[in-house]
Amino acid sequence: MNMCDSDMLDSVLSTYGASKVDNLLDADVVVLNTCSVRAQSEQKAFSYIGRTEEFKRQNPDLKIVVMGCMAERLGCRIKKRFNSVDLIISAKNIDNAALKIINSCFINNAVKNERFDLKSEIVRYVTIIRGCNNYCSYCIVPFVRGNEKSLDYQSLINECSLMVKNGAREIMLLGQNVNSYQYGDVNFSLLLKKIASIKNLDRIRFMTNHPKDLDDNLINVMAAEPKVCPHIHLPMQSASNKILKTMNRKYTYEHYLDLIGKLRTTVPEISITTDIIVGFPEETEKDFEDTLNAVRTIRFDGLYVFKYSPRHGTVASKMADIVTLEEKKRRHSIVLKESNKISVEIVSKMIGSVQKVLAEKINNGVIESRARGGRKVFVKGSKDHIGKIFNVSIKTAKINSLLGDIV
Repeated sequence: MNMCDSDMLDSVLSTYGASKVDNLLDADVVVLNTCSVRAQSEQKAFSYIGRTEEFKRQNPDLKIVVMGCMAERLGCRIKKRFNSVDLIISAKNIDNAALKIINSCFINNAVKNERFDLKSEIVRYVTIIRGCNNYCSYCIVPFVRGNEKSLDYQSLINECSLMVKNGAREIMLLGQNVNSYQYGDVNFSLLLKKIASIKNLDRIRFMTNHPKDLDDNLINVMAAEPKVCPHIHLPMQSASNKILKTMNRKYTYEHYLDLIGKLRTTVPEISITTDIIVGFPEETEKDFEDTLNAVRTIRFDGLYVFKYSPRHGTVASKMADIVTLEEKKRRHSIVLKESNKISVEIVSKMIGSVQKVLAEKINNGVIESRARGGRKVFVKGSKDHIGKIFNVSIKTAKINSLLGDIV
């Protein structure tokens, strides 16, 4: 979602004559789009702000802008700690970020070009719903991005159509919980159908999903609509019902397992990835073993595993964090090792198969493409392949990627 926000910011600033530079010494404005979902994200942002101060000492006219979730949560602290920061834009004002930057930083140099063309990248991101109503006990998102707000479906269709007109072939629909999208009588399943009707659009992906809102309608659309890719990111977080309740996830492991069964029965070729948190407050060794066994049982195509870190202001931050950092690291390592083992077994079976891929970009004669299930596929080719769909015979497999030859 941050990539999507940055992408839109770039598009709007470009219409006012701004362009990206590769070196901070050449910049007039530096924009840091921040995240607060984990402590490490904020620490990296603070470190980067500190580094930009050095460039401002060399160029006093350099403007530094901090935007996004960390700006929402720690705006006063940022301003107090860094006098060099010129503008702070909270996550709840992200839609107006470009105009705020233009008015504050461009010093009357901005002249709007009335032609507003989005960039012609092959894969584009579109936010369909902002904020979240779930209030998982560990999550800061509802506090920094606000409650759910579904965006006008007709505006979304127009935006997607313009992207396709300008060269996009795949669109990723984004939201903290896309399953809860509802604008008037248009829900997420219907929105998918409407976007799938856009001419020359080849593929649609979406993330992220919440198990409590994933229904049969969406599963059926995934099975019936060829433009919707057979991949779903469905965060499990834990397989312990006790921990799921403490997390305020509003589903049981049994419900989650039932969803996995429906997905694999209805969409046989589906790729399923997930998120897992280890070391959550009150997580015992038995709770952890339940999650580890679920990883072995479900056999996800891939997963992201995170060591729990308390976020100030959340319900979980007031709970006793009884799991030591060393134990969190141990559990993290065990889950990651098991997941990698499963991934190797899954991709090894793909050797010799033919995958239909969309070529996204090329570097030194090697095309980076993506299979319908989501895995990256690397193949030798030319720039003429970019934006096209073709078949690749898989010769080599790695944990997160495949290598092959164009058929």
